[in-house]
Amino acid sequence: MIGEEFGVLVCIALAALFAFIVVRSLLSAARNEDPFCRFATAGLAMLFGLQGCINMAVNLQLMPAKGMTLPFVSYGGSSLISLALGTGFLLAVTRRRPRAHMVARRADDAAEAESAAPMAGAPA
Repeated sequence: MIGEEFGVLVCIALAALFAFIVVRSLLSAARNEDPFCRFATAGLAMLFGLQGCINMAVNLQLMPAKGMTLPFVSYGGSSLISLALGTGFLLAVTRRRPRAHMVARRADDAAEAESAAPMAGAPA
C-alpha cells in the first residue's frame, strides 16, 4: 500500500529504516559484555528484522501469505502492543548503566580490602 501511494523511494527508505534499526541493535549487542544482554538484544533485533522481511516478501509475492504485520506500520492492535513491548525490552537491555559499574567497582574494592586486612585474633 505504501508503494502504491508514495512510490518506490518511500519503500526503499522504509526498508533502509528497518535495516538501520536491526544493524544498530546487532552492533549494540556485539559491544555488550553481559552474555544475557547480548543474546536478548540479538534475539529481539532478529525478531524485528525477520518479521519485517517476511511481511515484505509476502507483499512482493515471494512467499505465501502468513498474516504477519509490518512492524509499527501495518494495522493490528495486538501486534503493535507486542512490538512496542519488545522494543521497550530492547531499549532496557541496551541502555548504559554507569551507576551499576560504580557499585560493582566499590564491591570489588571492599572485597579486596577485606582479604588484605589481617584476620582478627590471629597472632601477628
